Amino acid sequence: MSEIRYRIDPRLIPPQKVARRLGVSYECFKSAIPQLEASGFPRPVNVLGNYCLQAVDKWIDIQSGLIPETNPEIVRQNLLAAVREKRWA
Repeated sequence: MSEIRYRIDPRLIPPQKVARRLGVSYECFKSAIPQLEASGFPRPVNVLGNYCLQAVDKWIDIQSGLIPETNPEIVRQNLLAAVREKRWA
């Protein structure tokens, strides 16, 4: 009989689990994907259609301000939005 000796947490997770990780329903997540991806949310892995859990967690950390944004295009968009809103004044 084959027994699992060590627990292995999957790194790639299906969209339903991503939705749970974000604290929303799957339907809400599906409808928000375009806006999420526009804000730098990771795309699913092409072959499997699953999401990298570490990339999702990093995106959450960036959104919450725990770590700084590193994508130059997102940094540029955030800077332009701040100037438009005059957050610098």
